[in-house]
Amino acid sequence: MEKPNGFTGSTFPTDISTIRVTGDPQFIETVAGLFSWIVGMEDYSRRVEINLQKTEDKETGEQTENYALYLSVAERG
Repeated sequence: MEKPNGFTGSTFPTDISTIRVTGDPQFIETVAGLFSWIVGMEDYSRRVEINLQKTEDKETGEQTENYALYLSVAERG
């Protein structure tokens, strides 16, 4: 399910579909290539959202050497 235009907050308690992949840079790069077909879903009514960020150690709050990649499709506004 596409993320509605103007949506804010967590997608976890919703029906919105999001892909999350975590791991070291080499793993993220390899797996991201498997999802390149999602870019083809973009058109006049929807866009692909891609977010890549370093992960944080929950216990220490420090940045790790791993990344989280988030992919979703959202309505265009």
